[in-house]
Amino acid sequence: MLAMASELVNYQRVVIDQDTCISCGACVAACPYQALELDENGKSRLIWEMCKDDFSCVAVCPVKAIHKTSEAPSDFKSKKGWYRFGKSLTDAEKAAFEEWRSKFGVSAEPV
Repeated sequence: MLAMASELVNYQRVVIDQDTCISCGACVAACPYQALELDENGKSRLIWEMCKDDFSCVAVCPVKAIHKTSEAPSDFKSKKGWYRFGKSLTDAEKAAFEEWRSKFGVSAEPV
C-alpha cells in the first residue's frame, strides 16, 4: 500500500468549477479511471484517489469547467464540493493527500 500512496503524490489531478459545470456528463464518460461522477446536483465531482492524470476530462468539457490542478485559478481550489474520497484513506494516503494540497494550493476540504 505504501507504493500506491507514494504514487498518489505524483498525480496532479483536476479541479472542477461546479458553478460553470452544465451537468452534461461528458467528463464522466471520458475518464478512463472512473475518477469523476455527477453529484446530487448533477455537477461533476472528482474522486481524488482515482484520478491518474489522463486529462481527457479537460479536453471534452464544453464550458471549460475542468482544469489541471496546476493551472486552476486559486478561487476554484477554495470552493466546496468539487472533490471527495472514494474510500477511507490509509495514513500514507492521507500524507500523500496533504502533500498534494500543499503543493497545489488546494484549500477546499473534500466532501
